[in-house]
Amino acid sequence: MQLTALNKEKLKKVMIVLATIALFLIVSILVIYQTQIFQGRIWSYLGTSDDRFHNMRIEGLYHSLLRHQYFPFINMSFMDGFGYIVNVFYSDFLLYPAAFMRLMGYSSAQAIAGLNILLTFLTMGIAFLCFYKVSKKYWNSLVFSFVYTLSTYRMYDILYRHDLGEVGAFVFLPVALLGIYEIFYGKRQNWLYLTFGMTGIIYSHAISPILVAILIVIVAICQIGELRKAPQRLLSLLWATLSSVLLSLAYFLPMIEQMHHTKFLLTESSSNLATAAADFTDMAHASMNNNFNQANPGIVLFFAAIVVVVSAVKIKNKAVRHFSLIGAFMLICSTKIFPWVLLNKTPMKMIQFPWRFYMIVSLLLAVFVAADPLGIFKKKSMKIVLMVFITLISVSSAYRLVASSPLQRNTYAAYNQTEPFSIGAGQEYLPIGTNLSELQRATHKPKIQAGKAKISDFKQYGTRLSFNFKNAKNAKIDLPIIGYYGYQSTQSSGKVSKLKVDKRNNNLAQVTVNGNGKVVVDYFETTIQKASRRISFLSLLVIIAVLFINKLNLIDFSKIEGLKGNKE
Repeated sequence: MQLTALNKEKLKKVMIVLATIALFLIVSILVIYQTQIFQGRIWSYLGTSDDRFHNMRIEGLYHSLLRHQYFPFINMSFMDGFGYIVNVFYSDFLLYPAAFMRLMGYSSAQAIAGLNILLTFLTMGIAFLCFYKVSKKYWNSLVFSFVYTLSTYRMYDILYRHDLGEVGAFVFLPVALLGIYEIFYGKRQNWLYLTFGMTGIIYSHAISPILVAILIVIVAICQIGELRKAPQRLLSLLWATLSSVLLSLAYFLPMIEQMHHTKFLLTESSSNLATAAADFTDMAHASMNNNFNQANPGIVLFFAAIVVVVSAVKIKNKAVRHFSLIGAFMLICSTKIFPWVLLNKTPMKMIQFPWRFYMIVSLLLAVFVAADPLGIFKKKSMKIVLMVFITLISVSSAYRLVASSPLQRNTYAAYNQTEPFSIGAGQEYLPIGTNLSELQRATHKPKIQAGKAKISDFKQYGTRLSFNFKNAKNAKIDLPIIGYYGYQSTQSSGKVSKLKVDKRNNNLAQVTVNGNGKVVVDYFETTIQKASRRISFLSLLVIIAVLFINKLNLIDFSKIEGLKGNKE
């Protein structure tokens, strides 16, 4: 009888897990169905848009995989083969599922829809698990998953802006917040959550880690009293930071190396934070209407912020109170109420738009709604009503988005047409002095800029270019690729110079040749790129090994200060 009872209990748990997974999958499909699946159409602004930019990133990765280049540094699908070094500045980490779908024969439209379903499903699942880790409450964790994943700003990112970078960052934000909670409020030895969360965010979206760093600083200020009592918490934060840095070296060092050798347009950002900030009334109006065509926190979280401000003193849980107030504060800071003009000439301008804080706002206020410190959704039926309401309002807002601009509903066939010169509005990863319009008009072949030579048999295969030359006399030849650092002509035969950059001609790669021979130019992984990848990979292996050893209790980590088991 006891065995039967145990089997029934296990079966019940398995059924709950399967039902939860099925629920997340259904909701993930449902919320994007109207805009990206229905009638084989995708709602999107084509042309030079974020959608086209990220689609080209996927296409470039797909073509690199076809050439057996599994970790490309330069996306050669951009600009019809001139290449764009976006991979160094914008990791391909979360694009691989879409690229694999392309390898399996799916179209670009099907791949992007599939990726959005996957990212939504992962966000729901990870958000649920992170909240459950602390609360141990199934229904509250479900509420957090729904409120956070279907938050209006995230849906704005995924359905309107098609910003895969921020959408990817949303997957890891709950993990980072769990790490912040453990370090400052909970069991500080669980700092690895912050390490993995922050690393995932870094490899998803370059700007989002700045927002998380600001959150950490604010939380630290709120917990200054606790940090004085238990300074070991700062040691855990240090461990998390160092580990995240090691895991992220494969991203940061190649980027820094490129910026050391080349001056990019991104260094001349003219973003104006004060101008980009929204009026509070505009934000409030968009939130009340739950619009998906404008950055806003949405009706649920807007009301949540109001409740937080009014009832803060009634929130007994310190972590929930701090997170809630910080969320409400950041909501206000995202508007013109905050004096952004004072920060225009500071590193803060890197965030470009103050409304990016809605990412953190959505996360923190979702914690408030799910934790329900005021007992508003105490009954299970109320939690179910809230989740149904959030799902319906998301589907309704998606429908209104389509209805407001029906001409943007593109067939899959139209969507599959690539825009190679859609490199992002800021053209950030072009070297200064590069004219995109001139490259668009240029013929894609080597061109003699000075001297004499006869060129024949030009070929290009990804980053590799080759051609034969005869009777050359001090011939300076520009190649149809941008001369990013890492390109070399070492495999050439005959009298061929080292590769240089022709700054007078859109920063194209240039070689000087004499006599007869063959020019072969290709991109080679630099020493820093090789070393940083190996360090990050070895760091990951060490962390996994430590976790495995600790799981088996092979080493007493309580003896190592700052790592495990220290009692406070």
